[in-house]
Amino acid sequence: MCVLGLAGYFGWERFGDRFAAWAGRSKAAPAAAVRSVRVVAAPIAAATPVLTATGKIVSDHLVEVQTKVSGQVVALHFEQGDTVERGQVLAEIESDTYRARRDEAAATLEKARANLAFQEVNFDRVRRLHAQSQASDIEFADARRALDEARAQVAADEALLAFAEKLLRDCQVVAPINGVILERNVEVGDFVAAEGGRGAMANAQFGAIADMSKLRVEVDVSELDIRRLRRGMPCLVVPDAHKDRRYRGEVLWIDPGANYAKATVQVKVRIFEPDADLRVEGAAQVQFFTEPPWEAAAEATALRVPLSSVVTDADGTTHVYVARDGRWRRVSVQLGARDAASAEVVSGLNAGDEVAAGDLAQLREGAAVRG
Repeated sequence: MCVLGLAGYFGWERFGDRFAAWAGRSKAAPAAAVRSVRVVAAPIAAATPVLTATGKIVSDHLVEVQTKVSGQVVALHFEQGDTVERGQVLAEIESDTYRARRDEAAATLEKARANLAFQEVNFDRVRRLHAQSQASDIEFADARRALDEARAQVAADEALLAFAEKLLRDCQVVAPINGVILERNVEVGDFVAAEGGRGAMANAQFGAIADMSKLRVEVDVSELDIRRLRRGMPCLVVPDAHKDRRYRGEVLWIDPGANYAKATVQVKVRIFEPDADLRVEGAAQVQFFTEPPWEAAAEATALRVPLSSVVTDADGTTHVYVARDGRWRRVSVQLGARDAASAEVVSGLNAGDEVAAGDLAQLREGAAVRG
């Protein structure tokens, strides 16, 4: 359905001076009993949604950033609202104790490796003597046992060193995903504990990060209306924070269950091409359509006339008065869809025609068109 751009004084205040100036008349001019309205074609109007609902914007990936080690926060490198990348250092925890543990584990490993080197040489010596019957079986078995223990000790100490190094690296708290910082819960000087908790034990949570590249709207739809919706249905999302913005979307998921207490079914709507104007946890209106409204032909046109230009005869036929050669001529028209102020003209008029509007009871065929 196309919307008609109508010039002149249309009787609609919302069109204002723009259309009045277009028709060559002043908006402030006194109203006449019969007015002249010029008709032109205009872009189509948006399709009518089958259902409108309000819900909450959420991220597919909302991650709570927590510490893996306990200690005092000595540096913070992020603020609420910052955009961060995966692996970016967000905070640093005092690392002296963990560095000492790492060094101790490294020294212990070196000691184990030295013992392993000795046991390898000793086992080779005993093996040769045993082959020459100069060493007993028990001496050979003891040498093999000592070698196996040395190898096992090296493996254990390598694991302890890897663990100590991991704890030392964890003193730097990094972003687990790309996203935006939604909240920050710590300050420099706070003591944080990997165990979490409250009171004497500090909370392990540093903050929360949301992936803003994957957003959706979760809405609760009445069970009476859920039959109107289907998966993949095109939608337009209008965030409350920016009501002038429109985002394309589609129905991602319809809950197979329902909320008995509220008699609703949750519906998730994917938002295509989200940007920085969207707010996680913010409200948004979702309009559901049977067909993608953005695929309508933007250049398609149709004509509409104000209802004050239409005369309906007793038999139901409709006509308007069109200005031709300085006279008002009665022309039959076929009308289509109507709204509160205008009607679509299916046939009988052309773009650029001037039609009479207003009190048409006093107008007669052939009456002069007055300026």
